[in-house]
Amino acid sequence: MLRLQTLCLGWGCLLASTVVTSIDNGIGRTPPRGWRSFNAFTDFINQSLIEHQYVKLVERTRLVDGVKTSLLDLGYVTAGIDDSWQACNSGPGGVGFHNKSGFPIVNETRFPDLRAMTKRAKQLGIKPGWYGNNCECREERPFCEMSPNGTNNSCFLGDVAATLYYGFESIKLDGCGVQRNMTEYAKLFNETGVPILLENCHNHHPYNATRNSVTKQVDCPMNFFRTSTDIRPTFGSILINLLSTSAFNEKGLTGPGCWGYPDMLEVGVTNSQKTAVGCTNTLGQPHCTLNFVEARTHFSAWCIVSSPLVLGFDLTDGRVMDEVWEIISNKEAIQVNEAWNGDPGMLVSKSKKTVHMTNCSWFNDLGCDHPRWMVWAKSLDPDKVAALLMNNADEALDVSVDFMLDLGLKGCGETSAGCHVRDIHRHHDVGVFKSRYTAKKLAPHDSSFIVVTTGISV
Repeated sequence: MLRLQTLCLGWGCLLASTVVTSIDNGIGRTPPRGWRSFNAFTDFINQSLIEHQYVKLVERTRLVDGVKTSLLDLGYVTAGIDDSWQACNSGPGGVGFHNKSGFPIVNETRFPDLRAMTKRAKQLGIKPGWYGNNCECREERPFCEMSPNGTNNSCFLGDVAATLYYGFESIKLDGCGVQRNMTEYAKLFNETGVPILLENCHNHHPYNATRNSVTKQVDCPMNFFRTSTDIRPTFGSILINLLSTSAFNEKGLTGPGCWGYPDMLEVGVTNSQKTAVGCTNTLGQPHCTLNFVEARTHFSAWCIVSSPLVLGFDLTDGRVMDEVWEIISNKEAIQVNEAWNGDPGMLVSKSKKTVHMTNCSWFNDLGCDHPRWMVWAKSLDPDKVAALLMNNADEALDVSVDFMLDLGLKGCGETSAGCHVRDIHRHHDVGVFKSRYTAKKLAPHDSSFIVVTTGISV
């Protein structure tokens, strides 16, 4: 049964849901964390490259709280390959990449032994992830498309069987080929009895989590689903994708087992995929890739909206890893991401004035307009709320949050003892404040990530 509760922040009340996912696989109860190949390598992947990424996930060469710590130690446990593992045009008649039984055919030049690769991942403690309904040489044969009456599911059955045969523990299901039916995939995976983490990347039936207008139950046959268009490593793109979560988080369509996902993280990604407009694939190039403060704001934003945290940069690049380590290893930010008090996080305040940005998305080089500043919030428990104060402008700004109007905290007024504010980015207690808190002179595209607690003793 779907359990509903009403959650009120300062701006209004949300009908929040404890989502009952129809996969019923018991996993993904907190937003998944891991790594996936596409943002760094697009379609240019192979078994050796992926296995080198595995090694870097478990490497303990950097410190967290004075202790040598790996990404795996921090919960980045899944590692997924993306498109181009398949043998294009290898199907019957030289079309598609499923055989006559519906079993997918692997490009053994690139991936000579998928079972050995996933075995290596599991030996390291990593959960290996796969990819289906591919975009490269997409499967468009009627043979692989389910009929309206639910028959002709040979390629669905083949994908499920291959996922288990090769030893994968998660799969991203794209929307490019004709195999567009998440409900069917969920049913077939359920029937195996093996928990497989399911990602809906623009697949269909349903395209995303929905609520039945009569029963009010949430239909979510996946563990997480894309809320947005494909992401790029520019600040304008980050904001487009972040804002896409509102349509689902504000309607109580996301929560344990069914998370809204504005795409993979672009933190540390140097592959702009836009060399045609002058981008040189270097970290922090304006309008092409993210600088440090933009990457930190990006990671914090994904945390406060309870998004899965899926890294996308080349983990073997030690220079980049050094630059972003303090961002992706921030335990306090990750704790906000994992916390669940019936609130997945949402936009609570924004400026009326906007700022124009360039190179915003894959599909629009003309630019986009966004609020000059925004405040996002997520309830952590009845007396504690996380807030992200964002400066989207090209100049330094003061950005404020009102404890009552924006966060719904009643014990912070002028006649009270005030509320305690902790800075998540800098890991220190800022002090006690009454009524509101202002992050002064935030640099362009920087943010202040705080936790506000009623009362002085915390």
